[in-house]
Amino acid sequence: MSSTNTRVVLREYAPDGIHSPDCFAIDDSQPIPDVKTLNKGQVLVQVSALSVDPHQRLFISPPPEKPTIKSAFRYPLGQAIFGIGVGTVVESKNDAFAVGDKVRSESMPWQAYAILGEDQLIKLPTNDSDLSDHVGVYGMAAFTAYLGTIYAGKPEAGETIMISAASGAVGQVAVQLAKARGLRVVGMAGSDEKVEHVRSLGADAVINYKTCGDLNAAIAEAVPNGIDIYFDNIGGEILDAALLNLNPLARVVLCGSMSTYGAAQSKIRGITNLPSIIVKQVTLQCIYYLPHYGTQRETNFIQEMTQLVEQGKMQFRVDERIGLESAPQALADLFAGKNFGKLIVKV
Repeated sequence: MSSTNTRVVLREYAPDGIHSPDCFAIDDSQPIPDVKTLNKGQVLVQVSALSVDPHQRLFISPPPEKPTIKSAFRYPLGQAIFGIGVGTVVESKNDAFAVGDKVRSESMPWQAYAILGEDQLIKLPTNDSDLSDHVGVYGMAAFTAYLGTIYAGKPEAGETIMISAASGAVGQVAVQLAKARGLRVVGMAGSDEKVEHVRSLGADAVINYKTCGDLNAAIAEAVPNGIDIYFDNIGGEILDAALLNLNPLARVVLCGSMSTYGAAQSKIRGITNLPSIIVKQVTLQCIYYLPHYGTQRETNFIQEMTQLVEQGKMQFRVDERIGLESAPQALADLFAGKNFGKLIVKV
């Protein structure tokens, strides 16, 4: 076992449109902490797996010249970046956590070992699932898909749902949850391989948004009876085109805006078709997973996903990278759309 605590640190901020692993560095200069370094209430976690997520692109963009209280958070230069991760408690000075406990953190440092406080940790259930499943099929992306499809989408059998980035971490789960509830599902994906994968999940039609030409025409052809629920992971021109094809009383689930993350404000395309949805009384609802952790909705999600997985009715494609050394390239691939499925780094 290495005697150093390998870390992924931010070396420099990434300019607009740049998706390079060179923004990061692998640092092996620090020793692995031991129990003597813990304060009362802290634990030492051996990190097992890290979730690579699109919103992290926002944290590596150059900060504004004149930051304000409303400026978005940025990772500090020279320090380990962080995100959602899971691991095992190996030392503890907290009565609520014992050595051997499996835990998840929303602020898990991207390093081999991490010192965390009780308010940063959620104890995971003891079961036979792979620990990395808690950043995968039972993780944030799948939970977000569940919240967006079921609670914000309010689906009824026979309705039509369209899902952008349908081969991604959120989209692939939304496709299958919608099919399980009797909806007609139209997916959008960015390559022929991804299109075929979305079809294999049960989608009734799939649009390759990179080759379809006129987006409005392609969507209209795929949804001849209109869209009742639009699950948006992309934003930009795809969201704008979807708005033109909504039915009266449609629901738009605003989950992500991958097309705008890290882009300069001057290059972000605004939405032009909002007037078309006013008379249709369309509902737009943002969905964010964090307020729902620990609620009955998370319990329902775990129960349903466990049942679907055990019955072989839930596929969850994972793009798994091995070792912290692979993390910078994993981030660059995600930001450039080169991943296929939920990106996870196994430490």
